Amino acid sequence: MQKVRLSLAAPGMKLAKPVTNKRGMVLYGAGAMLTKEIIARLSDMGVEQITAEGHPLDTGDTGKNLNRHIDELHSRFRHVEGDPLMSKIKNLLLERSRERAYKA
Repeated sequence: MQKVRLSLAAPGMKLAKPVTNKRGMVLYGAGAMLTKEIIARLSDMGVEQITAEGHPLDTGDTGKNLNRHIDELHSRFRHVEGDPLMSKIKNLLLERSRERAYKA
């Protein structure tokens, strides 16, 4: 099961949980298969995210916390310390990881 922003939802994904509106009314039940039309309707109704079965999107998040992810990045780049280009790449990855963690 994975929470997915509606903007990233794709036809063929299957809902793991019902989609409700702000008043709690069920719009589509668990098990419903998404189509382009359903995604468009949900968007028009202001739905921002759904819960899909399985892990339909590779978000790069393997469930690790930010500190562990940062430690792994430092470890992976330890062999190229002192290389200016690799330092820039590592810093960009660190920055992006922090941004993603705070948006989640």
